[in-house]
Amino acid sequence: MDLDQFKTELNTKLATDHINRSDADFEHIMKNKTSSFIDKIKKSLWFEIVIGFLLNFGFVYAAFDASMRSMRIYFGVFSVLMYLFLFFLIYLLLRTNQLKTTDQSIKKNLESYIKLIEEFVKRYFQFTMALLPICLVFAGYLGYYDGHADATLNAYNSGYQFGSKLNGTQFTIFLLSFLVFIILGAYGMYHFTKWYLKKLYGNYLSDLKKCMSELQD
Repeated sequence: MDLDQFKTELNTKLATDHINRSDADFEHIMKNKTSSFIDKIKKSLWFEIVIGFLLNFGFVYAAFDASMRSMRIYFGVFSVLMYLFLFFLIYLLLRTNQLKTTDQSIKKNLESYIKLIEEFVKRYFQFTMALLPICLVFAGYLGYYDGHADATLNAYNSGYQFGSKLNGTQFTIFLLSFLVFIILGAYGMYHFTKWYLKKLYGNYLSDLKKCMSELQD
């Protein structure tokens, strides 16, 4: 048998191999395949939970140790928000384990899981984007309040003296530069969040949807 004939027979065998498999065999293969993708999503969740607790440890430390009152308030508020976010991550992990052990068809289980992860990724992205302007406004307010509460703050006084020395044109340039900085920062965060979620969840979610398509076919 020459090489070309061997390749032809091998391709024919691979193309018709699924015909000899029963529905139970096919479901078992798909179950193992989807289980692998789900395990990868669980690893991503564990990664975020561990990193979240480490970050929050820093937030809580700063909330008690920072010299400026505004910084203590800022990190104190966001440590609470981080705990809420960690709660949802842990809930999603528990829900994932629950779905994985649920005694129902692989198709229904997969549908439930895809819906759960899609909703999580959607809300995660919306929460991150909404948090950006909130962080900016909140930090600005606390800095302004701290500056008026304690006129001896060097940072505030320096900023005030800098602003008072600017003429109209210089102030406009400064304001436009600041706005450009904010817009570029928001643009960068938008694409970073998109990439980050795709890396941790989106790619595996696409794989699960492909498995769903195979089951439907």
